[in-house]
Amino acid sequence: MCALDPLLLIPRIEHVEDVYDWVLSAAEDYCLVILDMKNFHIINDIYGYETGDKVIEEFVRGLRRRLPRGSISLRFRHGDEFLFFVPGEIAQTESMFKSFRDFCEATPAFTVTQQDIFVSYRFAAMNLGRSGEGVRMVLTNAEKALREVKGQGSPRT
Repeated sequence: MCALDPLLLIPRIEHVEDVYDWVLSAAEDYCLVILDMKNFHIINDIYGYETGDKVIEEFVRGLRRRLPRGSISLRFRHGDEFLFFVPGEIAQTESMFKSFRDFCEATPAFTVTQQDIFVSYRFAAMNLGRSGEGVRMVLTNAEKALREVKGQGSPRT
């Protein structure tokens, strides 16, 4: 249990190197998706951490149900940032994440009360390939890609 995030029961960021090494040794190719939830801090600020915990649990549970077999989810730096190692092609991975985001934005279960604070997210996806890049460089590149998406001001990626 100590190796897992206590709320979500997924590995914590401390284990990213082991996960990365395992993914690179797998027979199939993987994509890395870095995801940052939108409006999550507002939920915590207005409704408290208990409500925030319930929202994030439901969000992660819904997303994990859609991930293909062999995917690995990790909680990243802050409470609302995640890494997903997803087997398969980048186009399929991006499509799945866009589809789930549309579901979140259209589903009342992911909206907190009358304030219409939608649980949504921005993400960036990249092929991992077999380049032999170290995990630190891969994470640096992923964070840079996510900052670029955020800088575009559009939630559509």
